[in-house]
Amino acid sequence: MARSKDNLIVGLTTFNHEFLKISVSGLGRVGKNVTLIIYNDNPCRKLTYRALRRMGFHGRVHVINGNENLGQFGARMSIIEYVQKNNLDSPWFMFANDDDIVLNTSVPNIDENNYAVMGNAVVIAKRVLDVLRVMENPNDYTIDGADTHLIAPHIAMSGTFIRMAYLREFVEFMSKITSQISDIILELPFAVPVDLFMWHMFVEYMRVTHPQMSPIYMNQTNYLMTKLNNTRYPTPDQCNGIVGRTVSIVSAALRGNE
Repeated sequence: MARSKDNLIVGLTTFNHEFLKISVSGLGRVGKNVTLIIYNDNPCRKLTYRALRRMGFHGRVHVINGNENLGQFGARMSIIEYVQKNNLDSPWFMFANDDDIVLNTSVPNIDENNYAVMGNAVVIAKRVLDVLRVMENPNDYTIDGADTHLIAPHIAMSGTFIRMAYLREFVEFMSKITSQISDIILELPFAVPVDLFMWHMFVEYMRVTHPQMSPIYMNQTNYLMTKLNNTRYPTPDQCNGIVGRTVSIVSAALRGNE
């Protein structure tokens, strides 16, 4: 398979394909230097390249139609495994969700000791009209602190530029403890905060294995999130508990390798 020559790979997971009209059309406007990899986690509905072209993305794209429902965590792991298997070559990677919009795909010049670049995220929390506006023009929003607010910095995997070399390392390491993480996910009675705990697990991995390196924050808005459904989200205390449990698994596994 031909190797990607783009500067950034965006890994996007989906189950409800209708949401792709938000994310894929948004990338079609800004993704000039992007290879898009979509993991379709809905085994009952095949996702086609033609459908993505109709949504406005005309860049390099790979579609992985899964044979079973893995959930967001498993789907993200599968995307990086696909990158490794097919030897796709890009220095940077970014995760995205199917109901969100990537606003910026230009990776800033940073020091080699920075393994990730965090930015800001805009959240549209209530009004459908605001979502329709950003679907038409991703820059057509106003931060009002109520229906639309800014997260600065956005501490998550989605919307963050990550050096591909270290993400590959991390996923290879994670293959040893995936079953333990999956056990935690299966018992949760609310939406799993995958973005949050994956980020903290990655930071812990890098802290131990590459202590000379660190992430960097830049005050630029890279990502827009929509939160319009009635999904039950965890409280901050519940999120902290999940992060603590998953990070402790990473720490224990790394100690076992010493």
